[in-house]
Amino acid sequence: MTNRIAADAAPSRTASLDLRAILRRPAVWALLITLLAFGLRVWQLEGVPPGWRDDELIESLVISQKILDGDLAFFYPDASGHEALYHALNALFLAWFGPTGPGIRLLSAFLGTLAVPLTYALARRMFGAAVGLAAAALLGTAFWGLMYARVGIRHSLSPVLALAAFCFFWQALEATGDRLRTSTAPGSSRVPRGSSFNLFALSGLFLGLGFHSYFASRGAPLIPAAFILYLILAAPSRLRGKWRGLLLMAAVTGLVALPLFLALAAQPEAEGRVGELALPLIQARRGDFGLVIEHAVAALTMAHATGDPEWLYNIPYRAVFGPAAAVFFWAGVALAGWRVLASLVGRLRSPRREATGTARASAFLIIWWLVGISPAVLSVPPASLGHVILAQPAFYMLAALPLQPLAEWAGRKRAGWKTTMVGLAAVVLVAGTSTRDLPDYFIEWPSRGMVRFLYHADVEDVARYILRDPAAPDPVDFSITGPLAGPWNRIALELALDGHPDIRPRWYNPERALLLRPAISFSGYPEVDSPYVAAFEPLPAGNGLRGGYALSRVSRPALTGGQAFRSEPPVCFANGLCWAAAVYDPESGILTLEWEVSHALDLPPMPLISNPPPPNVYSGPRLAVFAQLLGQDSVFLTGDDGLWVDPDTLREGDLFWQRHVLSAPVGERPASISIGLYDPMTGARIPTVDGRDHIALELD
Repeated sequence: MTNRIAADAAPSRTASLDLRAILRRPAVWALLITLLAFGLRVWQLEGVPPGWRDDELIESLVISQKILDGDLAFFYPDASGHEALYHALNALFLAWFGPTGPGIRLLSAFLGTLAVPLTYALARRMFGAAVGLAAAALLGTAFWGLMYARVGIRHSLSPVLALAAFCFFWQALEATGDRLRTSTAPGSSRVPRGSSFNLFALSGLFLGLGFHSYFASRGAPLIPAAFILYLILAAPSRLRGKWRGLLLMAAVTGLVALPLFLALAAQPEAEGRVGELALPLIQARRGDFGLVIEHAVAALTMAHATGDPEWLYNIPYRAVFGPAAAVFFWAGVALAGWRVLASLVGRLRSPRREATGTARASAFLIIWWLVGISPAVLSVPPASLGHVILAQPAFYMLAALPLQPLAEWAGRKRAGWKTTMVGLAAVVLVAGTSTRDLPDYFIEWPSRGMVRFLYHADVEDVARYILRDPAAPDPVDFSITGPLAGPWNRIALELALDGHPDIRPRWYNPERALLLRPAISFSGYPEVDSPYVAAFEPLPAGNGLRGGYALSRVSRPALTGGQAFRSEPPVCFANGLCWAAAVYDPESGILTLEWEVSHALDLPPMPLISNPPPPNVYSGPRLAVFAQLLGQDSVFLTGDDGLWVDPDTLREGDLFWQRHVLSAPVGERPASISIGLYDPMTGARIPTVDGRDHIALELD
């Protein structure tokens, strides 16, 4: 019986030992960290951020769509200029999933996940497994790492390409001997000499591809270039036999990047983004270095002091690290800096003494960080997380770097409790970051009012309310208020409604317009001064609506307060819009016009145009109302043009008011008002069905 019990227990002990052996492998923990990072990047992908940012919609529905439409280029001038590589990849997701959360954001989630094991691989090769695992875990759970991995913009591609390039570069540069074995010692590796030539070529390939991702990646080749200068001073023997490979890397980088530069040379006005953001550099060229110094301080201290000031991608001024992680980060900077300085001083004292592997790795990391944050010094806003995205892995590797001497110390002593101390230090670092950053990203940031506004979250709330019963959405015909700053509010609602064909919203700006029919309106957001507040009667059914919008019924106010005009029947224009009535109050200068839609409006083609538009591309409205106040002999006194409803959303039978401000100049007596329709792009007036190009209203 005893022997049977012992035999039964043996497999259990073996399984336990096998599990312990598996868990001792850094690669297993790297895999678990990667899976965790992927889960955090796809969980509630359509819910956080809380809606669609204009940039996401523009990058996918305008620029990536160009690729699906066969408009292939290396550089697109839309939205101040975009390199094509991210959009070529994103076009695949857009084709597979359509304009949905996966179609727009999943590529960034994959890229953000891929950066995690690449960070582990590079940091482990340079500094050992402890640093690699901690850096990967930090990136996987950090606010910054999540932010750009969960929005459909091209920033997420830059760290991946840089990490791949640096992995191949480091492996090739550190290659010695003809042995096939790869060393796990920090700062060194052994690969066949012949294969290092291929590794240099691969590094050049990814550096060149970086030029096609995001403008901040154009600084990536400066990092190995500066590192080579360091090696010339501190460890010239490391370059022996490597010059051909380095020249090949430079040649491949230039060759791969060349199509982009040719495209930019052919359309130099297209890259407006650099000029828009380079205010510190512009002032420095004029001899004023104040803004450069201010931005340099912000960039150097963004790890612990004041970070990115923009609501779009940060809680304003929130530092990259909390207090504990900031201590680790600056300890890592000090440690790396000391190693670099010691290697240079040691070289001066003894020409035969060269930098160690850890000193070389530390020099590369410091250079990476400094080059990576330089765009934040030369552009606005200061400490921008997006502009320094190239340095993102370097931040987390520096924060993890103090674990390396601890791990080496524990390894030399071979004491279990000392190894445990290293693990506890890593837990303090990673847990301190994740317990701060995960709630900040998933709870605090998306709940802020400005974030909700910038990501159209209240529009998402309206869609959820309408689709609370997807089989019978209610209401289906309604108006909704918005600033009408481009079509992005409308598109955000369309996406949130999942293209439901029976739901027909009409958009209008409540500062100047009021939709009277349909009489159901989602109104009150964003908060603006509206002259029509009294027309909205809140409906009890809207109590279940979250966010800033209220569900109301619009009651038609009396069209009084001045000289009234009415046409029976309404005067219709050739495009289907009809003028029905007007009231002009000479004291306030307010002209209120009443318009009806007789049939589906005949509008010029209005393709989606990015914001900002490409150079020399018109992106304004194609229909507007002109209202002119005229004096005696039809002398022009003043005018106020506009259309404060979205004509693309109007339908047959709709009725709306809009107001124009026509205050007569002092001393002038108005005699008449001229109203009509025109195309703002061409200036051509749209005639009435009886051939007139305007309607004249004679004043008393």
